[in-house]
Amino acid sequence: MPNTKVNNTSFQQEILDMLQPKIHAVLRHTRPQERDDLKQEICLMIIQTIQTKRFKEAPSFFELVETEKLAQNEL
Repeated sequence: MPNTKVNNTSFQQEILDMLQPKIHAVLRHTRPQERDDLKQEICLMIIQTIQTKRFKEAPSFFELVETEKLAQNEL
């Protein structure tokens, strides 16, 4: 079952915005005439990865504490 948040365009844009500094840092190691094409390819790969990976919701604080209590009781 696909996660609708992951397929949301604004969510994908938010992820791309967060990764822009790293993308630009990597592009500095590329010839200037190839940077635009490479940037498009990197962004496309990121979007495809976001859409195809299954992401789990992070547990709440209380769920995490309860899980930890159960694990301690089993020892």
